[in-house]
Formats: sequence, structure tokens, C-alpha cells
Amino acid sequence: MNMDHLTTVAQINPPVAEDLIGRVEAQLGMSLPGPYLELLRSANGMRFDNGLVVYAAEEVVERNETFEVKNYAPGYVAIGDDSGGRAVMMSLKSGRLMMAGIGDMDADMMEPCSKGLHSWVADGWPLPRD
Repeated sequence: MNMDHLTTVAQINPPVAEDLIGRVEAQLGMSLPGPYLELLRSANGMRFDNGLVVYAAEEVVERNETFEVKNYAPGYVAIGDDSGGRAVMMSLKSGRLMMAGIGDMDADMMEPCSKGLHSWVADGWPLPRD
């Protein structure tokens, strides 16, 4: 995944170790979406100047369990957050990215973020306004 154009990144982690992906998927009980795996293979997590955090593989399990994503947002996986109470949710079916309040993950209350991870990266990781 090409991220050469990024200028607001405070921290980019090295690529994920392949063996970690299998462990994370086993702990989650699901396969991670292909575009997110592609991102992890380029950078295992990132932090941006605007507060956006894209979770490293080792953070995904803890965050999804803490947020109870399987209970409150089935069909989604939390892949990041805005450091302000909203999670970046990826649809397991369509790959679409949505923003959800961490305390209210009802799919009807989610706000569109991007049609997919590749377009989100290409557009410079924009977040919907509060």
C-alpha cells in the first residue's frame, strides 16, 4: 500500500510479523479484511498529528474486546480511533469505513468515513467532522 504522500504522520511502525497475523485472527475468531492486512504488511500501526490512530495488529484484539464490537457492531472490526471517543470501523463484508461512537456502536448511528481503506489512504486519511 503506497503511503509516500503522507505528511501528517507522527509515527509509522515497521511492518507486522506474519506469524502475528494468524494469532490475531485466531484470537478474534475471524479473518482480518484484506486491505487492512495489506496496510499492516506496510506499517503495523500509525499515529497521526490529528489524533488518528490506526491500530497495530497486537492492539486489534484488545480494542475489539474492550469495545465489545462483536456484540454491538457485528460484521465490523475496529481498526483505529480518533483519540476523541470515536472508533474507525471496517465492514467485514464491503470494506467500507465508518466512524462509530465508542459508547454507541449501533450501525444506524455510524457515520461514513470512506468507501474503503485504499481510497481513505489516497485521500490522506480524512475524518468526518464531529
